[in-house]
Amino acid sequence: MARSLAIAAYLASLGSPDRPNTQVEQPPRPTGTIIWARCSHPDQLTAVETLDRKLSEDGDPVHVIATLLDWNPVFSDRCLPEPQGRADIRRFIAHWQPVMSVWVRSDLDPILLAEMRGAQIPTIFVDASAEGLDDVAGTWVPGAMRSLLSQFEAVFAMDQIAADRLIQAGTPPETVLVTGAMEDCAPTLPCNELDRSEIATAIGTRPVWLAAAASLEECKEVALAHQVASRRAHRLLLIFVPKHQVMASHIADELRQNGFNVALRSSEPAPSEITQVYVVDTEEELGLWYRIAPITYLGGTLDGGGCRDPFEAAALGSAVLYGPQVAPYQRHAARLNAASASRLIRSASDLGPNVESLLAADKAAQLAHAAWDVTSRGASVTNRIAAFIQLRLEELV
Repeated sequence: MARSLAIAAYLASLGSPDRPNTQVEQPPRPTGTIIWARCSHPDQLTAVETLDRKLSEDGDPVHVIATLLDWNPVFSDRCLPEPQGRADIRRFIAHWQPVMSVWVRSDLDPILLAEMRGAQIPTIFVDASAEGLDDVAGTWVPGAMRSLLSQFEAVFAMDQIAADRLIQAGTPPETVLVTGAMEDCAPTLPCNELDRSEIATAIGTRPVWLAAAASLEECKEVALAHQVASRRAHRLLLIFVPKHQVMASHIADELRQNGFNVALRSSEPAPSEITQVYVVDTEEELGLWYRIAPITYLGGTLDGGGCRDPFEAAALGSAVLYGPQVAPYQRHAARLNAASASRLIRSASDLGPNVESLLAADKAAQLAHAAWDVTSRGASVTNRIAAFIQLRLEELV
């Protein structure tokens, strides 16, 4: 991929080829194929992590190494600082030896792209839009923008408007696909199918709801909600999965003091007909209980004690309820809310009435279906991009 004359003129217009950068020691390079994902915003990291999981599903040693433009040490376990200046970029490339690169969204950096081109690293552009094209320095050089955009082997555009503007700016039309955003998706939690079948048989037609990763401090609120919802369905079963397994016996005692017949998973393999609250004190993944319960309250979202990803439950068909404290999953909660695919409860007193209302099977199913649509839509885009990368890797590796 020889550098074009337009690119050479473009880079000359930018002044100094090297910018100062705080040097960081690169971690050891893992064995296998490296893909460099260049991100301009922290919100893009979770989508890149989803892509990494997709590419690793077949067991191939493929690793996505993300870099972030405005890096902060808080992201040190998720990404590296973007190399700045040609010398630093070349050191980065020499160390990691990426086979491909993924450019996430806009913020085109001609120096960085030129060094990728010089190192003969095939590059694709995902979540592509025309945003920021007018702000790229040196666009007065004839053909410069066309040369930059022609570097991308494939451009996955956010929408048709973005695709049209990118083509108008010089992107070869045959490289542009309209896919939508590469959304981040929670991994599908596993479960033991035999356990699921046995518990489902024991529960039978009883209505069920789940308090997922809830704390001892939430027992009072959850107990009150169960009492309220049980007025509509006296056979209602609550499955309580503690945030910390070691607190399970204390939670069971607290719930018994509220008048419930409580069983511990370690003592009873499945809830009996008289069990009102089933406390899980064993090490099964939540994937089992999301599949069992059509309604899930995410523990910790009323008191800010930390919570599970709402996409985990939504992807497995459970209607999700949560309070306002959903950090660090605000974006997932916002996407569910925007699609009317979840219920936001403002206070503990709202929990019981919301559980009660979702006991109507059609309402819970409507919520769960909308939530599944949200989670699967993002996954389909990521799957498409992963499939393209895998096909390209077969040619490159």
